[in-house]
Amino acid sequence: MKTLINRILQDGRCLEGGILKVDRFINHQMDPCLMKQLAVEWMNHFAKDRPTKILTVEASGIAPALMLGYVMELPVVFAKKKQPSTMSDSYTTKVRSFTKQREYMLVVSREYLSPNDRVLFVDDFLAFGSAALGIIELCRQAKAEVIGMGFIIEKEFQGGRKLLNEAGVTNIDSLVIIESLEDNQIKLKGVKTRKVNIYEEANRCLLCQDAPCTKACKTGDPARAIRAIRFDNHKPALRWVKDCTDGDLELAEQACIHYNWPIRIKEMLRSIHKDDVDDSNYPSLAIDFCGIRCENPFFLASSAVCTNYDMVSRAFEAGWAGVFYKTICMKEIKEVSPRFDAMHNNATHGDFYGFRNMEQLSENPIEMDFDILHRLKQDYPTKVVVASIMGQSEEEWMTLARMAEEAGCDAVELNFSCPQMKYEGMGSDVGQSPELVRTYTECVKRSVKIPVIPKMTPNITHITEPALACIEVGADAISAINTIKSVTMRAEAEVAGQRTISGYSGRAVRPIALRYVLELAQMKKPIELSGIGGIETWRDALEFIQLGCSNVQVCTAVMQYGYRIIDDLILGLQRYMAKRGVTRLSQLVGEQLPKFMNSDHLDRDTILYPKFDKTLCIGCGRCEVSCNDGGHQAIVFDHETRQPRLVGTKCVGCHLCRLVCPAGAIGESKRINKK
Repeated sequence: MKTLINRILQDGRCLEGGILKVDRFINHQMDPCLMKQLAVEWMNHFAKDRPTKILTVEASGIAPALMLGYVMELPVVFAKKKQPSTMSDSYTTKVRSFTKQREYMLVVSREYLSPNDRVLFVDDFLAFGSAALGIIELCRQAKAEVIGMGFIIEKEFQGGRKLLNEAGVTNIDSLVIIESLEDNQIKLKGVKTRKVNIYEEANRCLLCQDAPCTKACKTGDPARAIRAIRFDNHKPALRWVKDCTDGDLELAEQACIHYNWPIRIKEMLRSIHKDDVDDSNYPSLAIDFCGIRCENPFFLASSAVCTNYDMVSRAFEAGWAGVFYKTICMKEIKEVSPRFDAMHNNATHGDFYGFRNMEQLSENPIEMDFDILHRLKQDYPTKVVVASIMGQSEEEWMTLARMAEEAGCDAVELNFSCPQMKYEGMGSDVGQSPELVRTYTECVKRSVKIPVIPKMTPNITHITEPALACIEVGADAISAINTIKSVTMRAEAEVAGQRTISGYSGRAVRPIALRYVLELAQMKKPIELSGIGGIETWRDALEFIQLGCSNVQVCTAVMQYGYRIIDDLILGLQRYMAKRGVTRLSQLVGEQLPKFMNSDHLDRDTILYPKFDKTLCIGCGRCEVSCNDGGHQAIVFDHETRQPRLVGTKCVGCHLCRLVCPAGAIGESKRINKK
């Protein structure tokens, strides 16, 4: 029964002494839909034996027995474990509970068990067979016939079936049979079990504030460990649970408040191997950007994540190296409500892959914002404070830049790229005009001595044209990209029944952002780059760095997960450098650029065939469907064995099959010359 198997593997918990805990769906909290499915399975098996009565034992057997009685339209009797004072005439016998290590009575009134009954006994577990043997004895006393026995779960290794067979019961239907619970691992008979995918499981985590799992675990911080896995640091995750016992992690799981089923904390963390990188000598992430020393390359992007002193100071305390403060302008800014929308998978919530916002610039008075920047630089002298500004005329651009310099800012960013400005001649309208960005960059450069960093819009065909115009008049670096103009259609994102075009961000835009960064990095006039767009993990940031960025900015991921992600950004990048033996972050800047070339220079004389791993293949046939309908009809699916087979004469090495395989069962073979 696949549904039952899945629930056991998802929600079942092993305890010491060969105990399987299924109280989340069978014998404490019960799943009525599952109980109905179990009853139908038993009905299909036992209907031919014509039972007249269903018998069970209180209390765990009552729910499945009652559901079976309902679908078979038979009376249900449960053997009590204590004789009531109102029951004067009964059949009784003693049985021993190996779970509770004590003896108890089984009692059935003579009124409800007679020689004419053909009894079908059902229960939640068959273990040592004690309760079932007690039922056989009660039926013997009543001269009733036991026509069969059904169990939800049978623990084969405890030998109960053999005892029942010896007692004359051979018609036994156990819906799931457990071969062993050794090392607290559930091994099901006839079921090929796979280890939990730690990243899939970590992605289910709600990343709770004041996580209940950690509060319940007294010897470690499982919430922090799961967060490390979620943000691509699975091996270092063990440092937060190194002293935890299985019991500690069990308590953490029980405290999990996930709305579906608890995160499999123990199974997830116990499947991780010890870290092979020495964490005692991680390299520094310090790097220079525009001549400014940065303690690491991670900055807050100019956005809703940095709109006041308290927010930025908390980010600095968390470990962020700097901030591109939310853009300051001289216009009155009034925002709409709602101003955000997100793209989720189907009807899921919380974890979005794309984010749309209609927010503009800072709503604070400009004097307040520059006072905030001044205080931030005074209170955090080692952090980098960059003022993002936007004007509508040369005079406004120069005035704002001077105010930034007077406030003590380390640099000024010129926002030529906001896609949803209310006013004409501002934002991405300017960024699409090389003449305007040249004019405004030049006037700002004349006005201040601090570095000037124009921010490019992606809403343009050739991003290098405005960038080169800025470089020609002395820009010190380029920021790219701002959000991409977009439309979403959900009614919940309407503003009083109206819609508009606005900016799109999040991990969905990262490949687009990387494309623009690559084009900027390949310009004939080299310049320092600050990369922005869909950065969530240290590996995302590394991609920007390897394409030429010495600085990266993060916005949407902070809005989604909070400033705390800086921990894993720093940890992952340091560990990567240590593993490779890289001592300075600057060594990674632009290292992947030589691999990029025009498509007419790519190798077209060799082929890389996919390689199928039958031990991982689950037989879903997705590869054949995609290859047939979207590829080159090079996969044949055997419906008997449920295994795919590659037809080499048709395969072109496109690797669509590898990309759609949900089990990771398709890899790569060696590259060879085309025939």
